[in-house]
Amino acid sequence: MFIGREKELMLIEQKVKSSRFEFGILYGRRRIGKTSLLKQIVQKHKAIYYVANTMGLEYNMNQLSQTVAQYFNEPISFDNLEMIFKYLVLRSNEKRITLIIDEFTYLMDGNDRILSLLQNIIDHSLLDSNLCLIISGSHVGMIEDALSYQKPLYGRSTFKLKLEQFNYIEASKFYPNISNQDKVRFYSIFGGVPFYLGQIDSNKSVKENIIDLILAPGAIFEEEISFFLSQEVRSQTNYGRVLNAIASGATKLNEIATKSGNIPSGQAISYINVLMNLGILEKEIAFGSTERSRKTIYRIKDGLFRFHFTYIEKHKSQKTMMHPSSFYDRYIAPFLDEFVSLEFENISRTYLILKHQNELESIGRYWANDARNRIDIEIDIVASIDNQQSAYECKWTNAPIDMQVVNQLYEKARYLNIEQLGFFSRNGYTEEVRLKNYLLYSVDDLYVE
Repeated sequence: MFIGREKELMLIEQKVKSSRFEFGILYGRRRIGKTSLLKQIVQKHKAIYYVANTMGLEYNMNQLSQTVAQYFNEPISFDNLEMIFKYLVLRSNEKRITLIIDEFTYLMDGNDRILSLLQNIIDHSLLDSNLCLIISGSHVGMIEDALSYQKPLYGRSTFKLKLEQFNYIEASKFYPNISNQDKVRFYSIFGGVPFYLGQIDSNKSVKENIIDLILAPGAIFEEEISFFLSQEVRSQTNYGRVLNAIASGATKLNEIATKSGNIPSGQAISYINVLMNLGILEKEIAFGSTERSRKTIYRIKDGLFRFHFTYIEKHKSQKTMMHPSSFYDRYIAPFLDEFVSLEFENISRTYLILKHQNELESIGRYWANDARNRIDIEIDIVASIDNQQSAYECKWTNAPIDMQVVNQLYEKARYLNIEQLGFFSRNGYTEEVRLKNYLLYSVDDLYVE
């Protein structure tokens, strides 16, 4: 079943239906849903679809030639890519033709000529044609480098799409009939990667899904993190050290470098940048600070990666020896609410972004140090909406938010020009808080579209 990607599907369909040459590039990390999206186009518009592989350019050209011949049901063959496109241009005079080459990065790997070859074909054969060409790839860095300045394909594409993870609302469409609290839990653990979400069994509990999908011997995600890193980076060990360091509480560059085994900071930031480009890490800047501010931290953005390096990586030996259910009860269950609480803040922030997308000026977490009073100040969310600043506290706890929590936020808000206090609570509010003029949100409010 195909879920989501309505905007992306609409854009691609507009280009497929265009009356001029279109060249699109679709890319994103593995498991993000590129092929599922392209298959929708193939089914609706009868496009020519070919998936490249690692067998080399000559083999792939031969297979692509056969794919084109089968599509037109003609006993033809082509010796090279130029001949294939000349034929397609000729046939496009009769009707609109869409050619999709999935996993195009396999053709690029180890073959510097392919981009120049494609540039030459576009410039001399395709610009005036009735053809729509779409290439897709999973190697994000390779695709972005191919599109950069002074590279052959620079300026040639008429559209490009980088698929990102679903937000929590989009992800919830994969498990619509469970409680909203469990929706938060599932999103915290599995994130917004469509392939991961598609494996969740909403008829089973959170514990059962974790055991079946992650902990059980032979589980589908048991080796997912190791496999992903092995496909995307060269030094899996060093990248794993960086992720371990962040999962262990290191958030600043120098802390990450030190906890990663004293990796030089320059080397650590290169690893971090690659992981951010893949959507595994994200950089967070304190509210009100600039891009160059020293108030910059890094966190694991991808839910499954964060879960793995929080629970699995540091308890490998125990996981090997223990029954999955016992491992869950001992090493995961007692700490799961704390794990979910961090993502609950991000979900709450996303809620505000979606709710106030036309008036929102800036939003983020705020942290600072009051050196005079020797205290650290941290506010979960600060938002500037229509020139008014609001501060929010997010509580994923069993107890309702009471006036003590309110007063604590009030004290922290004095460090900023805050005009309104707000709260996101897993388990509601005391009567005294409800009678005050605060912005109060429940978990159920997060899922009202």
